[in-house]
Amino acid sequence: MASKAFRWIIVIGGIAFFSWWFFKKSVSRFLENSLSVQVVNKLPQELDLYTIKVNSSGENLHIVNHLGNIRKEHFRIEYLNVKNSNEYWIMGFDAHKKLVYFSQHSILNKNEDQKVELRSTFIQSQKLAEIGKKEISEYLSHLNDYSIWVTFDLLLLFLNLVLLLKKETSKSKH
Repeated sequence: MASKAFRWIIVIGGIAFFSWWFFKKSVSRFLENSLSVQVVNKLPQELDLYTIKVNSSGENLHIVNHLGNIRKEHFRIEYLNVKNSNEYWIMGFDAHKKLVYFSQHSILNKNEDQKVELRSTFIQSQKLAEIGKKEISEYLSHLNDYSIWVTFDLLLLFLNLVLLLKKETSKSKH
């Protein structure tokens, strides 16, 4: 009986943790010090876009956000927390994962939202683009590991919940 109570505590704790985590991941973008950046793809091809926020202090000097695949004549809005930052980069990859766009943007006024239109394939700085590629590859590697662990944890949580809620039919038959 103690093991069943312990499993209930673990399941309830897991559900509470993942509820908090999903809420935090989806709402944390709308903060007080957020800068909204609208990225418009005017190129004739779909681009896989990333933003890299460059922090002036702290552990993580580069924070990567994946905007997703943006089709021609479509846009995406990204909210960047610019409390410790005065600069961000936008990087675009084509369907073959080749870097076709890199631009560096300074944040002059943190209260004024920005709009960036991608009109041509453009790499503003090859040196910074290489740093950005390295950061994005590390981000994707970390994201793959992270998604495996989250999927595994949610599967175990679901299995434990099903086993705890399952009626004991084998005992009632005997």
